[in-house]
Amino acid sequence: MENQNIAAGLSAVRTIAITSGKGGVGKTNIATNIAIVMRKYKKKILLVDLDLGLANVDILLGIHPEYTLQDAIEGRKEIKEIIVEGPEGIKIVPASSGIEGLANLNESQKEQLYKSFSGLDEEVDIMIVDTGAGISSDVLNFVLASNEILLITTPEPTAITDAYAMIKVLSRKRKNATIKLFVNHSDSKEEADSTVKKIALVSQRFLDVKLEYVGYMLHDQNVSIATRMQKPFTTVYPSTKATSCLNKLAATLLKNNDASQSLGVGDYFRRITHSSILNE
Repeated sequence: MENQNIAAGLSAVRTIAITSGKGGVGKTNIATNIAIVMRKYKKKILLVDLDLGLANVDILLGIHPEYTLQDAIEGRKEIKEIIVEGPEGIKIVPASSGIEGLANLNESQKEQLYKSFSGLDEEVDIMIVDTGAGISSDVLNFVLASNEILLITTPEPTAITDAYAMIKVLSRKRKNATIKLFVNHSDSKEEADSTVKKIALVSQRFLDVKLEYVGYMLHDQNVSIATRMQKPFTTVYPSTKATSCLNKLAATLLKNNDASQSLGVGDYFRRITHSSILNE
């Protein structure tokens, strides 16, 4: 499907799933702020909240969407009617917590979702998907359907263990997978490097997976302040060290882009509504 789209000259959309082995590592904050930073590179960004347990992108940004993904799934609204505009002009698809698993939709709902999202291909360069944490079937489905996987961890032992668990499961489902690893809440570059080394050593020894270390974010009290304000820290504190780290991450991701692996927005949602992807 992906290669057919490119060969036919259709719009290809880069899809980056941002996930984590456990909650509390700052995944949604990074997903939201990297979307904003990438928008500053003149990219058309669609941020899709697929954290079906918490669905808190809107809360983090202090926005109050009238409609959510649930309205689109149940046919009350088209996708374009539920999209809200966020900081710097990013487009956001808000989710509602407790939404039914997308792989469990009936055929009519699946086709409605696919057609609705397909209409966005010309309006999006990069789609960033904020998934839930952990290795539930929904989370794995959303991650495996994407072109790229950005795994967030912290230096905490429990976060490292859970990150490895996520890598282990993903490597079984997608052979020769490349997983981009980003370390949050680090006290120093050295601590982040050490964290990645620990994960990489075990992964290389036991798993058939390639890890790509794409950066780290230092502890920064301004992140917590901006979160309480329900504002993106990259906008409120553009010169802070956390924003500098996110700028480096955005530059790294934009530089290392394999367009041949891109697919349309609708194609992504077609993949996640067919649970067979978990058996590939």
